Amino acid sequence: MLLNDVPQKFSETVKEFVIPFLESHHIPVFGQIPSHSLLRSISVREVVNQLNAEVLCCGDRLNLMVEQLSIGAMNVNSALRYFNRASNMAVVTGGDRTDIQLAALESSTNCLILTGHFLPNSIVISRAEDLEVPVLSVDLDTLTTVELVDKAFDRARFSETIKVECIQQLFKQHVDVDRLLDRLEIKPPVAL
Repeated sequence: MLLNDVPQKFSETVKEFVIPFLESHHIPVFGQIPSHSLLRSISVREVVNQLNAEVLCCGDRLNLMVEQLSIGAMNVNSALRYFNRASNMAVVTGGDRTDIQLAALESSTNCLILTGHFLPNSIVISRAEDLEVPVLSVDLDTLTTVELVDKAFDRARFSETIKVECIQQLFKQHVDVDRLLDRLEIKPPVAL
């Protein structure tokens, strides 16, 4: 058995209690793979497809990964505090909220999604280009946009190279491969 997607806060409990319990009941545990935010992420390209969005700038950066979604519907000071607690996020805000858009660009934003199909201020596009952050425009309201992006997170895929590399690294670090291969009666490949 492999224990997958184990939250960090439960790692020690799993190691000290769950694995010994399973092993004492003749259920071999070959490792515990921790939760990793990258594996739950989606690419900006997936966001574009899900929303049928228009890419206003940085179309060559659609491979950036979005790990969380933030909504910019508050005043700028609150938004800055909120945005600074997140990382690798997509920010959904009204296309007419230049103040929020600029605040989002000064945080760990990998994608700015403007709702209401408003054209953003040229200052926003210029700053986004400088920071290489894709800006998307949708002809949807904020609530519908958030719901659609949430659905994309629910169907996160593992086909991106960065995710495959992450899985390989986690597997190397947290799985007893020799024991697993032995249990499966598979001989490890011989190094040349």
